[in-house]
Amino acid sequence: MPERIILDTDIGDDIDDAYALSMLLNSPEFTLEGVVTVHGAVDRRAQMARKLLRLAGRDDIPCLPGRSGQGDPEAVPNQTRWAQDEEAPAGDGVAFIVQTLLAAPSEISLVAIGAYTNIAAALAADPGVVKAVKRIFLMGGSVRRGYGSPTPEAEYNVKCDPAAAQRVLDLAPGKIHLVPLDVTARAHLTPAQVAQIAASDRPLARAMTELLPYWRGDRTDIMPCLHDPLCCALMARPEFCRGQMLHLEVTADGMTREIAGRPNAFVFLEPDLGPFFPFFMQRLLA
Repeated sequence: MPERIILDTDIGDDIDDAYALSMLLNSPEFTLEGVVTVHGAVDRRAQMARKLLRLAGRDDIPCLPGRSGQGDPEAVPNQTRWAQDEEAPAGDGVAFIVQTLLAAPSEISLVAIGAYTNIAAALAADPGVVKAVKRIFLMGGSVRRGYGSPTPEAEYNVKCDPAAAQRVLDLAPGKIHLVPLDVTARAHLTPAQVAQIAASDRPLARAMTELLPYWRGDRTDIMPCLHDPLCCALMARPEFCRGQMLHLEVTADGMTREIAGRPNAFVFLEPDLGPFFPFFMQRLLA
């Protein structure tokens, strides 16, 4: 049975959100129940997500803006200019999450690949939500190593709203699967893979190629890192990374610390990415 999920995303800044949504749309392992945007310019982000849904022929999937949180709603995420001709979705993304989970107890999982503002708000909105959600996969944090560094750092998604990150750990300790920089920072596309995507005539592959210049700017030598696609893929293929149960806390400055205590999250720590890249490329190019 496909995993039923709601994707919560800050699509529009780093390009890996767009890769993740595109991969999910082409993956038989998942049924995408809805897309909700978070952090800052949530309306512009929802506009971009909606364009990708339309290109995939999936206008039937709900797409709604969520909470701005600590982000600037007036700032324009770099890739959202690509979708400025798209109609902006309306609605309340947090209310959508709550209503959808309560209507299907233990059937739908949450995947958060941006700040956790919406997830924390949804979990706190109704006492039945924590019980109703099947699993919560979070891309974020840096537990034992950082982005190309042997020491942890304040990872972006957590740093954007540390209070929300801690609230999610407090509210749903038995449901959380954390996919931190420890594993995702090693998942860079190669120039050959970027060229293979560029050679495809599939609508979502073409969209990824169109988005690259918006993301790269004048940094034409950088390659996308697939933080968010790896997080999504691990829901269906946990063998791509090894991990363990840990007790985590989030500090006010956005550090994700491993401390003594009853475990509150399963944390992926050691990747085996050889099989991940074929999984990703096959679905993106499907």
